[in-house]
Amino acid sequence: MDTIVVAIIVLVLIIMSALTMMIVVFQSANDLADSWKDMEAQSISISDTRISVSGNYSNGSLIHIAVYNEGSTNLHDYSRWDVIIQHQSGGASHLLYIGAGSPQPGEWGFSGIVMADESPEVFDPGILNPGEIMNITARPKVDLTDETARVIVSTPNGVTSQCFVTE
Repeated sequence: MDTIVVAIIVLVLIIMSALTMMIVVFQSANDLADSWKDMEAQSISISDTRISVSGNYSNGSLIHIAVYNEGSTNLHDYSRWDVIIQHQSGGASHLLYIGAGSPQPGEWGFSGIVMADESPEVFDPGILNPGEIMNITARPKVDLTDETARVIVSTPNGVTSQCFVTE
């Protein structure tokens, strides 16, 4: 009789272990599938995003940059964008986003969005739709007199474009 009780307990333990392992395997497969879906969504977002930039100096150390949305996705959340100015002398500056307004040294700001024909945007104000141009103003941390600078603009999903400006 004692052997039967021990056998039943062992059998129950084996069944519980097998069920636990099955649950863990299914959860792992589900987590893997979710990760795969997230990677696919991010990959699609990156492939649908294309920007190009051009810039010029004005008023001494201000740089005016035009960002062209050449992709098929709407761009926004400018606080997550990166603007980096690389100096000819070897330094680089990561500029902070200030929103609208006149940037101080080490900052960049949103100046507005226009259509390709320079008319004001009509649909989705504040969102850079495909075919529109976002104008931003940047002020490097250091004076770049008589230097060429590389301006790199990056969207939140990592798509970048760059241009060169010379005072």
